Amino acid sequence: MKQRSQIKEAKELVNNVQSLRAGMRNYIRRKLKESNLDLTYEMLQVLAVLWSRGDLNQQEIADTISKNKASLTSLLDNLAKRKLIVRSEDPSDRRNKIISLTKMGRNHEKELDALMNGLYETLQTGLSKADITNASSVLKHMGENLWK
Repeated sequence: MKQRSQIKEAKELVNNVQSLRAGMRNYIRRKLKESNLDLTYEMLQVLAVLWSRGDLNQQEIADTISKNKASLTSLLDNLAKRKLIVRSEDPSDRRNKIISLTKMGRNHEKELDALMNGLYETLQTGLSKADITNASSVLKHMGENLWK
């Protein structure tokens, strides 16, 4: 009986995580539009990876944001059209392209960092530090269970 109850609770938690993820995407899309930034949520994901990790090849970016390499190509094309990234040949493997931020791409980081901080402030409203720490710990443990 306890097992069935725990499965029900785990299912509800997963549904809440999915709802949270959808809400976060909607929040970010809305804020991007309000800021008159010509970016999509997916483009922001690519930029965030480059801001945090530096120059990467296309496959590394695809793996990090859980997109296939083919769908990432159109995102990169759009970011390049906006002069936010450049592609260059990988000296160790000519088949790969290294994706780098342009000066304009780096300049967007501060503005978009403020947008993300707004998201985090909104998310934590009404929660204690212990609530957030506990929720993070639970989700991390559940994720680790999937990789065993």
